[in-house]
Amino acid sequence: MVENESESLPRIEAFATRPVTTRSGFLDTPSSDSKSEFAYTGGSLERMVFITPAFISILMISFVTLWGARLSRTLTVTFICCYISYGWVKGIHSALFALFVGIPRCHAYKKANWRELAKRAEHQSPILQRSLGPHGPMFKLRKLDSQPGNDASGGQKVKEGLAARFDSIVHVCVIPTYKEPLGTLRKTIDTLRSQTCAREKLIVCIATESRDRDAPEKVRALLAEFGDSLLGFFYTSHVLNPGEAVGKSSNTSWAVRCVKHQLVDVWGFDAEDVLLTICDADTYFDPQFMDCLAYHHVQDPTPYNTTYQSAECFFPNIWAVPIIVRIKALIDSVGFLGQLSSPFSHPFPFAIYSQSLRTAVDCGYWDVDIIPEDWHHFLKCWFRRNGNFRVVPIFLFMGNDAIEDDNWLAANKARYTQAKRHAWGAIDLAYIVCQYVGRRHSIPFHKVYKLFVHAAEHHISWTLYWITVMLGSLVSTLLNPELDTFPFGIGLRKLAVLCFLPMTFATTMFMIGDFYIRLFLVHDRSHFEANAAPMWWQILSQIQWLLMPVADLFFGSLAGLDAQLHMAFQPTMKYEVSTKVAKVLK
Repeated sequence: MVENESESLPRIEAFATRPVTTRSGFLDTPSSDSKSEFAYTGGSLERMVFITPAFISILMISFVTLWGARLSRTLTVTFICCYISYGWVKGIHSALFALFVGIPRCHAYKKANWRELAKRAEHQSPILQRSLGPHGPMFKLRKLDSQPGNDASGGQKVKEGLAARFDSIVHVCVIPTYKEPLGTLRKTIDTLRSQTCAREKLIVCIATESRDRDAPEKVRALLAEFGDSLLGFFYTSHVLNPGEAVGKSSNTSWAVRCVKHQLVDVWGFDAEDVLLTICDADTYFDPQFMDCLAYHHVQDPTPYNTTYQSAECFFPNIWAVPIIVRIKALIDSVGFLGQLSSPFSHPFPFAIYSQSLRTAVDCGYWDVDIIPEDWHHFLKCWFRRNGNFRVVPIFLFMGNDAIEDDNWLAANKARYTQAKRHAWGAIDLAYIVCQYVGRRHSIPFHKVYKLFVHAAEHHISWTLYWITVMLGSLVSTLLNPELDTFPFGIGLRKLAVLCFLPMTFATTMFMIGDFYIRLFLVHDRSHFEANAAPMWWQILSQIQWLLMPVADLFFGSLAGLDAQLHMAFQPTMKYEVSTKVAKVLK
């Protein structure tokens, strides 16, 4: 255990001058302000909602393939064509916002000097109006100056206060890990060491599992290599307790509680000054991420009702993975940027996200019986804040490896397992319903309804879309020949082709977005291998997009339906760690 400190609140500068041995070590005492919390109780309402996604999916699949035409040919044709149209509208929407909003903002974020913007009033952000809007400093100054009795000196005080607040921020990056290769962890921490504020403000916490016997040795090696380049370096060892689910959520909850005890309860740091970043073991950070995060936090009018989400891509090892895994990774990278950029989307955090330690404490940390923790933790905070909680984008690209394994079959199997684990997030629909029942007097119904619709649309649509498009437009006409000449002799298959044609346009924009991001926004060749292949091969390989339906089938519809059926009949899931291939720093 790290030794106790008897002194009062330490200054960051003074703390940084202490020997590495006092700024690093094993944390084994959690904060006593909160015990382990469980999301699910096993009630009848909860169990009923568990069944609902599978019921809807089976109902709609059977409708478009079997009995719909017998009920109403008009209804069947209309539904299939509308659902195909919904797909390309959604695809075009994501691609347009990724290309024309997300990419320009990523350029502006990468160009900005976030530390200078925060500390020097004369520096103006190139993205101030376009990207920050009402959260930018100039907005606050204009608002302040417009109030009666205020003058320009008031604005200067605001600037000085924001700069002082920025200087007080301490970053803690929690990396949950279980049997990850040492090379993967080294590469991730190397990108953290490259942060512009690493030595002055960044504490890394490796959250290991007690079941991983090799973890202490790996941590010692990492501490010896990186300890001097960071403000602090700690590790925890999570022991699985009865009722807890194996995985990132329970491990993160234990690690953050231990961090809170050491930093706040023992050393006296203010929880409001500590920013948590939760990531995966294979996350590669932009060098300015922590400074950019702190800038957004001090500018945020509601910083403790916010989760900050970076733009995430799966490009680091893109040419080392099987082709259908690659296609899915490219779609997810561009599509996620589009969701973050669109004012019409309801972005949820994914994999790499940040929030204040105060927020985590107030909201009861992470629930310990959860598999996909990112969405669920957001929902938990959302309800604890009575619906006044949101996601703020950070338009700096971060990298996570796409699923890679020793051979083609193993890699595809591992990617399917990961997709099934992500699809298990449909279980949170029950959480939304049950939480609203208990908090219906404090949260307006329309807010919960909007949240539920966005969550349900995501989880159910990715299961139904491929089946509706492919089976609905082909199998339906084979089983029900009358649909092939209805209406007006056109036929369902011809109508489906006409409705599906705009998806070609959406796919083309996804291809352009993928190329542009890899060529012009990702330059870190030591960590990102996105451009390792020759240009002629990268151009020729775009024929791979013809396999997009195959990727959507296996890593979308089948994985989603598998998770939903599993949830309906046996609402427990074993957490299977995604395979990572050991990386070597160059």
